[in-house]
Amino acid sequence: MQSGVQRNWTDATAFYAERDHRTQLEVNGLHRYVSMPVEIWVDRSLANDITIQRITLVAANLTARWSRNVRVVVPDVALAEPLQIHGDKTLASRIKREMLEADPFGNFTITHTLEFDPASIRLYVGSCKSQAFMVTANDYLVDAAGWTALGRRGTIEDTYQRSSSTAPVAALAGAIGAADLFKRAIGQGVEHWLGDVNWCMWHNVMESAVSRCGAPAYGSSVAELGELLVAGVGAVGSAFLFILSLMPIRGRITAFDRDFVDASNLNRSPLFTATDAAVSRAKSEVALDLLRRCGIEGKAVQGTWTAFGELLGRKNFDLWVSLTNEDGAWADVPFQLPPVVLHGTTTSGWGIGFGRHVPRVEDCTLCRLPRPRAEFRGPCAEGDIAPPENSQPIRASLPFLSTVSASLIAAEVLKLEFPEIISLPNAVYADFRYGLPIVLSSLLGPTSGCPGCQITNSSLWIHRRGLSRHVSLSNAKHTSREQNVTFPDRSENVGSDLRIHGD
Repeated sequence: MQSGVQRNWTDATAFYAERDHRTQLEVNGLHRYVSMPVEIWVDRSLANDITIQRITLVAANLTARWSRNVRVVVPDVALAEPLQIHGDKTLASRIKREMLEADPFGNFTITHTLEFDPASIRLYVGSCKSQAFMVTANDYLVDAAGWTALGRRGTIEDTYQRSSSTAPVAALAGAIGAADLFKRAIGQGVEHWLGDVNWCMWHNVMESAVSRCGAPAYGSSVAELGELLVAGVGAVGSAFLFILSLMPIRGRITAFDRDFVDASNLNRSPLFTATDAAVSRAKSEVALDLLRRCGIEGKAVQGTWTAFGELLGRKNFDLWVSLTNEDGAWADVPFQLPPVVLHGTTTSGWGIGFGRHVPRVEDCTLCRLPRPRAEFRGPCAEGDIAPPENSQPIRASLPFLSTVSASLIAAEVLKLEFPEIISLPNAVYADFRYGLPIVLSSLLGPTSGCPGCQITNSSLWIHRRGLSRHVSLSNAKHTSREQNVTFPDRSENVGSDLRIHGD
């Protein structure tokens, strides 16, 4: 165990008391679920496949964020080269390192032995056909095919054709698997467990079959990011960067955040480690270290949106991933004349949200998200985990939610390379409380009378964003499912508006 961890937490009790304090504030001693034995089984015939490895890494990492008793059954295979950025050479070694970095006191076992504990709850990664005889009606299976994240309950059936998937799709599948383990561990009723899932991340809908997704293949070997601003490296932002690190990337990333890692962050971020929390590392610095390992140019900015918002708005970014709403930042964003904006959220329940905002043809963050006077400041990635009959509410961090939201953002980054993205949904919502029966998606156009939507028709926006990577999307035409308002081009300079909202 690293010395910084030992100095901060002398034993497991001290560590869990700080990490899980949000739960303990509601009900002291609520730790029955964290010690339930959990097993994650990796398909022996597909363990060399990078999609299977990505799913496994995400599922194991997120499960270690809450469970203290995890056994991973995985063949002794080499780690895919794009996943070796930390120096790990085998899949087993990276799994174990990440789990122990998340929880240095956990009982984590990595084994090749095909034996299982009948008392454990199990997740299978891949079709696991050779282990089909071991699968029970309660077990869950996750996989990915093309743009579709898959989940199956009980008996394994060959109802889909596996195909190459991207890292965001694999991350969503892994997070769905971690969610099902969590739901079973805390004693939710069977009717609320996850059922069959065919989440097409191209259209962001729940399909009846994988073959119905109809998405184009993603043929790029390296994801081109251009100039990317990640504003907020909290639960969703750190998960987003973690997902990017699972694939070859090229570009320059600026990571902006004002906070430092603490133990409570370990519940819901696949990136932060106990050592980061022990020494209170700046979140932006943790992000910068990861970017260096990926071999791309990065920059860390430590501070508040109030101090840096206008300055960042003047930089030549191609894309903003806007994840901070301190000081009502989302209401302010349009007046900094951003390029394409992506955002992701988690609710104070079991829900997640995602949004895309292409200036001039889609709505903006001002009309989509709360204004400063109604700023949402609910707890991040939390939910009521008490059974309905329990009279006392119980709150706990739900680690999978942040990664689900982040996977949608990461997928959208890849989809920006396709011109037809402008006709795909830009508002996505899902709720995991009752088994994920549906994914809600819609396509929103500019809002009539919204000053944030109107300001993108100014000559100053055109001047600032005329050479950005995705500016052609702002000149496209689409029919909104909700509203499609066209504003005339405006020639006046809006510098005074920019100064007012930037202060």
